[in-house]
Amino acid sequence: MPTAYTVCFCGTACARDEGEKTRKWDPKLIGSLLGSEQTLVSDKGIFDRDTGYIPVRIHQDISGTLLGTDLSETVRGVGENDWHHQMDTCDPLLTQPLLAPKELLDYVASYSQGNQRQLYSQASGWSMVALALHGANLAARSGASRINLLGHSRGGVAAIMAAWFLHAYGSSEVRRTPVSIFAIDPVPGTGEWYGIQTQLAPNVHNYVGVYAWDHLDEGFAAVIPRPNGRMTLDRAQMAIEDRGLGTHWWSLADNRQLADPLVANTLRQPMGYHLYACRGRHGTVAGIATRDGRYDPNTVSADVGAVPRLVYKLARAYLTQWETVFRTRCRVREDARELRRRIHTAHTHFDTMGGGEMRTAVRTGRPAVRRVSSISGRLGWNRYYLEDVVGTPPYDLAYPCTIEQQHGGWVKWKFL
Repeated sequence: MPTAYTVCFCGTACARDEGEKTRKWDPKLIGSLLGSEQTLVSDKGIFDRDTGYIPVRIHQDISGTLLGTDLSETVRGVGENDWHHQMDTCDPLLTQPLLAPKELLDYVASYSQGNQRQLYSQASGWSMVALALHGANLAARSGASRINLLGHSRGGVAAIMAAWFLHAYGSSEVRRTPVSIFAIDPVPGTGEWYGIQTQLAPNVHNYVGVYAWDHLDEGFAAVIPRPNGRMTLDRAQMAIEDRGLGTHWWSLADNRQLADPLVANTLRQPMGYHLYACRGRHGTVAGIATRDGRYDPNTVSADVGAVPRLVYKLARAYLTQWETVFRTRCRVREDARELRRRIHTAHTHFDTMGGGEMRTAVRTGRPAVRRVSSISGRLGWNRYYLEDVVGTPPYDLAYPCTIEQQHGGWVKWKFL
């Protein structure tokens, strides 16, 4: 039985061999208007060679294979099948040993079979719940004494939800098992944000979130979950956490939303809770090394690659601290100081990703500033500007801000 078991959740439209294989779609099978020939969707050449797609590469570093082992496993992303060669089918998802309620099992059933490679599913994100439950069942089945969850994009959100499913539906032993989460730019998408996405479950002992500074696309507001009672060591917060669970899977945490980490207050800094700002786009922080953060392998840049290399090293460092054992040595040989120097010396690449070095705009609403939220419900106006909640960046690091920037929230951020 392993001491620690690690589940790596892939992001939207990412397969379990993302970054290791070049993937194509058959338009005839997905109802696409792209044409009749197979269409290139993901070229492995866009990723930094040493980090690959970080959730998949981390799993490989732990288990030595793309397949699942008793040490770690990957979970496919929303709107994609498990492997690059699966054109019209996916691997089934686990629904046990957790004792999930029938309404949840009914909800996830359609995402466990058939072709999940669908553009509509990628946009809606509805299968994220099924993938979170699957990952939670993988972790519960492992019997490990520690559970570590790593995820990117909606995979990061699935990791946050999986911890709730372990807490709500696990055996007494599973509920006592400490959970640690490393989330890379977790983005729920548009529509309803559940309380189990904006609040950390009581079984989470550690949360590390890395957030991309330069991703401004609409619909990519990142979630920053609230610390739990264990992290705050505050009696009033613990009393809120002691309220009963919601009656439905989506409402488990609705009555247990603790202090907002993005709003200033007098509470002490939470323990085991770390937030990092990082230059680059949503895909850059997960392994993509192209100059614009998009998908042309001809634009790969070693300077941009310093971002995923730094995030990869950070993920390995935290997982090691959380007792994950790696079979392979760290593939990135530069130290963190050298990688940070490269990022902030060659910051023009990242400035361009976000519309330029100057972020103050004539238009109202700060269009060149990333949005984040820690509030459940319909997103709407319940969003913050990332530059307002992180505080003032260090003067020697290149983090472009507007003249409207505020002075930060409760939790102190670190800058990569």
